[in-house]
Amino acid sequence: MKNQIKLWLVGIGIIFIGFILFLGQGREEKKEEYRYTEEYVQIKELPVLLDFYYFSREEWEEKFREQDFGEIVTPVVVEWICAQTGSTEYITFEKESNKINRADWNEIYAQLLDLLDDKGAVSMVDEVILKKEKDTLVCALGTYGFSLEGLETEPMKAMSFYVKDGNIIGVHSLKSKSASLQNVFIKHAEEGKIEFLKKGEQYTLSLAMEDTQKVKGHVCDLLWENGEIAKVQVKEDTIQGDLIAVDEEFIEIEGYGKINRSAELPVYKTYGTVEEKELSDIVIANMQVKYVVAADRVEAVLLEVPAQLNRIRVLLLADDGGAYREEVCIRANTTVSAAVNDEASEVAADTLVKASELFAKDGVSTVRMTPVEETGELFLCDASGNVLSKGYQGSLELRKYPEGFAVVSELPIEQYLCSVVPSEMPSSYEMEALKAQAVCARSYAYIQLERGDYAAFGAHVDDSTNYQVYNKQDRDEKTTAAVWDTAGMVLRFQGETAEAYYFSTSAGVTGNGDAWNLTEDPKYGYLHNAVVKEGGGEPDLSSEKSFAQFIAVPDASYYEVGMPFFRWTAVGDYTSKAAQKKIREIINVRKERTPQDIVFLDSKKKQVESMAGFGKLKRIKVEKRSVNGIILQLKLSYKKGTILVGNEYNVRAILGAGVTELVLADGSKRESALLPSAYTTLTKQENGSYSMSGGGYGHGIGMSQNGAGIMASKGKSFEEILRFFFSGIELETISVLSPEA
Repeated sequence: MKNQIKLWLVGIGIIFIGFILFLGQGREEKKEEYRYTEEYVQIKELPVLLDFYYFSREEWEEKFREQDFGEIVTPVVVEWICAQTGSTEYITFEKESNKINRADWNEIYAQLLDLLDDKGAVSMVDEVILKKEKDTLVCALGTYGFSLEGLETEPMKAMSFYVKDGNIIGVHSLKSKSASLQNVFIKHAEEGKIEFLKKGEQYTLSLAMEDTQKVKGHVCDLLWENGEIAKVQVKEDTIQGDLIAVDEEFIEIEGYGKINRSAELPVYKTYGTVEEKELSDIVIANMQVKYVVAADRVEAVLLEVPAQLNRIRVLLLADDGGAYREEVCIRANTTVSAAVNDEASEVAADTLVKASELFAKDGVSTVRMTPVEETGELFLCDASGNVLSKGYQGSLELRKYPEGFAVVSELPIEQYLCSVVPSEMPSSYEMEALKAQAVCARSYAYIQLERGDYAAFGAHVDDSTNYQVYNKQDRDEKTTAAVWDTAGMVLRFQGETAEAYYFSTSAGVTGNGDAWNLTEDPKYGYLHNAVVKEGGGEPDLSSEKSFAQFIAVPDASYYEVGMPFFRWTAVGDYTSKAAQKKIREIINVRKERTPQDIVFLDSKKKQVESMAGFGKLKRIKVEKRSVNGIILQLKLSYKKGTILVGNEYNVRAILGAGVTELVLADGSKRESALLPSAYTTLTKQENGSYSMSGGGYGHGIGMSQNGAGIMASKGKSFEEILRFFFSGIELETISVLSPEA
């Protein structure tokens, strides 16, 4: 009997467990079937929506669990929320219904935000969904974090979302009344379908249109109504001209001046492969560009033809090395055409023109001065008219900014090189060396044209060693001939223009760019480690012993063995307060500019953000050296920390901070705040100072100018010189303007 009772109880238990599981399965199925709807709002949506006020999301979730309100929002829930937030007296809503639909909740939530969201943490956006990628939604206006369960999102649907900290936290409406995709490029159109570019990708949209060909090849706005695509609005108004300058608010177009721009400002390339590009892909002053305009604003840019690289714009730095000047005075040796905001008038030769007077009238933003005669030159002067510069060919453009005046020199690139080559290499060098220099300078300049680092000033480069020294020496017939004999010739590597680095003097070797962390990028594969002597060769100087021997016993067969900087010695004292202070200043400045090259470690070898509390510098040591012999990393040991320093310039600056004596191979002494190169030994002496034996002058990457000079004197052609210093390169000539142009 007892056994029968036990069996009966077990059976009842199994039935009960099965019933519980059935109920659980039903709840789970109900949960899976849940979809966002306009008819009601689910309780689980609320914690993240209320996270902006006082309690965290997790705390709100716990509070809702404690109340056990059920699954959907009701007037009781809203009253409780108002009580929790102290807003009962200020929030109004309909209390008669047994549930709150989404429209009613949106009104309630808007009141809560208006009352409690002082910092504007939550915003509402009308968005067109482009695609979903894992936990993000890529939309028309931005890309958002997305983690809403049960919400189906389809490409090309328009919805209204609540957004906080770049994340979608809730739904305002499943069908946005008015959303748009602005300034898309219609790449292809056929009956019932269009393909367009947006945010660097191509999308397809089903769309019923009578004449799809009217939109093909145009920039358009796509408009949605009630969640569905409703209209394609073509933007047909365009203007054309070279881009001169660009910043976040405006672009400057040759012939039009400054025009407001859209914040996003897409750029579409329509020749060859149709694709979306970046603003930085527009070559300033060298590319006829079409601009799509609407409401006095540039909405998009169309690149319909490739750039014609023939003009360069150079920012002329002030005496303090900055871009701005308090005053600019210019005179010319011939009659000058002065274009004020593109309205030209003539100024007689030798007339002193002052920027402060030209810009005295309101609305003047640029003044362009161009000699009427081709041989005319412009000169920077002081207020009394005394000449302060070499003569500038081409045009000088004065630009006004709140910080002061800026001066930009614009001229054909070959004429620019005629003022670069004599500034970078003495005209006394052999012609083949000058030709090699001209090709390097041209290749480097073309790279900078494509980059446009000074786009905000309407310039490509400046006139200092930051890029290439420009117009600091008189133009010379020999260097000019070297430029025109190689006109249009550049170095190419794997189909791209090579950045042809060069420096003054080698220590007998050149580097592959590892001192600048370039070896990780395959586009710099033309830079290589080489021994600078007849026949070349690959060095192996990574150990301190092998490098010390290399420096101490120079081989007479090296091309530059007779140059003063081929070998040098130095003494450095880094114990004084002045030297240690200077090193700290250098480290802090260089940490800002090359953060990846300076690492701070505390006394426990843990990486920290600064050298605060490190105390006194105790020792400097070479931590790592390249196979070409250059110092890749210095180790600075402090009382309570360590600093690891990379990048050849950083190494030279730090070691140069304590140099008390620098003696060159010819016995002459020099003073320099920067060590000649990072090809050096570093040996601590008993008195605490350091002795250094080094070689070379400059960064040591690419072509040695003195090496090229010696090679040319030995009968090497400029092609042979370039192929010696740069491996795997081709010499390619592009079309250029003639000297008379």
